[in-house]
Amino acid sequence: MHTVILRDEERRLEIAEQQSQLIVPPLNFAMIAPGIYRSGFPNQKSHPFLLQLGLRTIVYVFDGDGPEYHGDFVAANGIAFKHFHVAANKEPFVEMDHAQVADILAQVLDTRNHPLLIHCNRGIRRVGCLVGCIRKLQGWAMTAIFDEYQRFSGTKIRISDQEFIEVFTSPVHVEHRPRWLAD
Repeated sequence: MHTVILRDEERRLEIAEQQSQLIVPPLNFAMIAPGIYRSGFPNQKSHPFLLQLGLRTIVYVFDGDGPEYHGDFVAANGIAFKHFHVAANKEPFVEMDHAQVADILAQVLDTRNHPLLIHCNRGIRRVGCLVGCIRKLQGWAMTAIFDEYQRFSGTKIRISDQEFIEVFTSPVHVEHRPRWLAD
């Protein structure tokens, strides 16, 4: 009986050790294209996962500041951190600034910043709009763009986000373009 108890305790310790080594991606994590990833705000449990990506740059699009641990993480790992204060689209009078979005896209698409993670708070609205604009630059059909937006937003769909993506036409000047981006 004593041997069984020891084995059970050893197994619990083994499971606890495995769980402490789990690789946890951030909320709504996905690859947008080679060298570009999207997500919600990474918590401390997702830092080992992010390190495996070999990130050169993290782009944070949110109108508020992030927690101190995030700044500590990027500084300790030599990751460039670019924070753009971006308001979310909200009816009837708030819309993301087209010129600002073009500037952000120029940073995101510049291969000198890759591999790159772009994130907002939950990885839904602001990032969804930016990804939608990237898809337009790639020549995707609007139905495919909206389908991808809806897969990440779930029940949090905002028609104002989809309208923003649809009417976005600001020029995006990218000096060091990825090969997969259409001219």
